[in-house]
Amino acid sequence: MLNNISIFLLLIFFIYVAVFTIYFTVIVIASFFNFTKKSDSQLKREYKNLIVIIYSHNNEKTIVNLLEQLNKQDYPKGNYQTHIILDNCTDDSSNKLEFVGGAKLWRLTDDSPLGRDKAISWLLENLMSFKKVDGYVFLNANRLVKSDFLAKINDALQINDVVVGSTEIFLEDADYYEKVWSNVNEYNSNIMKLGRSRLGLAVPIDSDITAIKHEVLEKVQCIDFKDANSELKYSFLLTSLHFPPKFVPEIKTYVSSIDYELRRPDFSFKMSLFSHCISLKSILNLKFAEFLFSLFKPNPIILIAMLVVVGTYSFNYYFLFDFPWSVFLAVVLALAFGFSIYKANLYIKPLFYLIACPFYTLSDVIFSLSIFKKIFKSTKRNQKVEIEKVTVPVNVTNGRNVFSCTMDLISEGGFKKAVFRYKNKKQETVQSYVRMCDAVKNISDILEQHGFRMKICQSCAYFSPKIDGTNNMVKGYCNQRAVEDANCAEFPETLLWSSCQYYIPLEVNNVIDISNYIKNR
Repeated sequence: MLNNISIFLLLIFFIYVAVFTIYFTVIVIASFFNFTKKSDSQLKREYKNLIVIIYSHNNEKTIVNLLEQLNKQDYPKGNYQTHIILDNCTDDSSNKLEFVGGAKLWRLTDDSPLGRDKAISWLLENLMSFKKVDGYVFLNANRLVKSDFLAKINDALQINDVVVGSTEIFLEDADYYEKVWSNVNEYNSNIMKLGRSRLGLAVPIDSDITAIKHEVLEKVQCIDFKDANSELKYSFLLTSLHFPPKFVPEIKTYVSSIDYELRRPDFSFKMSLFSHCISLKSILNLKFAEFLFSLFKPNPIILIAMLVVVGTYSFNYYFLFDFPWSVFLAVVLALAFGFSIYKANLYIKPLFYLIACPFYTLSDVIFSLSIFKKIFKSTKRNQKVEIEKVTVPVNVTNGRNVFSCTMDLISEGGFKKAVFRYKNKKQETVQSYVRMCDAVKNISDILEQHGFRMKICQSCAYFSPKIDGTNNMVKGYCNQRAVEDANCAEFPETLLWSSCQYYIPLEVNNVIDISNYIKNR
């Protein structure tokens, strides 16, 4: 019995290795060839109106040079603006930037730094009302750029909704750890990200260098740049809405290894993300499904080690896929890895650093296991999954009667779900969501399929959402007074699950229809 189980597990192991060997090989091949043709929009450049947003906290050493480089772009001056957030800076950044000029400075002077995610969300709320804006460029204050930086972004946004640029790291007094990740970054950019891009596949957002179209932000209504975990989660949100981020290597930024901050999603968070996002609906979205399963892709060095294990077993014992299969996969993988090293221009010393990377990655995976968390009693690794729950009253109508119900809003480990309750009956969201507004909408859609409607702000014609990446779009504005009184400029804030006597169905979506609806009801 145990022997049969072990053989079955080894078979699953072999299939996993075979699939990802082919997967890695295809990506390597794609990195050599550009399958896309230049469209008319690329051949005839149209200059988009761009807003460059830079978050800075005591980046005096680099931010001045960056602003000077942005002022000297080979791009029409009237087609871009630079906005710099100075988050409680205690250095001389503000005075030096004012001397250089060419940017709108937003000074935050609270008791402590607000943080990049909250600060950019706050600024976006002010900028989203700007007219004739085509895209937003998010840039780290520690970067340097060339004069064609905005022109490259402009070209990329002609055919893509969300683009992610590349980072080139200059090694300055770098230690062993920094050299390892510098070479890994170069390899991933030249092979993995480039290959995925040429296959039309999504890549994770890098908030240090990302550009997003205006209409995408209008639909998504938030950003999430808090940390590496948040960026990965936000990448899946964009991909699920059919805006997969695309890597564009021509968009280059440069940073010193002294200023570069390595951010990687936790292994445990990746597994949590997979478990919360896997569903029949997600699998039907092929790009989203591929992006989701790519969370399990092993490092090519680890893949080689796996093949050695399978090959050794199949050589000594009977196995469904005998030894020649392992040899074949090993040859394919070795050729693919060799060509990838050639394409990435990695030689003996950089190759040594690349091979050392899996040991760092493996140590992170091992130390993320619960048994090691208990042994080392690390405060960071012993954090429990935070679960927050709020129960709110909601009214539901079938067109004739109104029923008083409740809805549980649950946040678990950063993912959101909602549970609708009426007496002894309940309805839960089909999956967990990145944002609470999506979880509530899912409940609304399920109820509408059964002939019921929740009379809440989110489904009301008076409601308009508020851009707030930190609150998962749970706030918005009520336009009821402004619609019925043209001289009123007051837009009181409200929560998307709130309700009142002025509720009007979302389908009544313009002022004329609203006026007729009010007269006839």
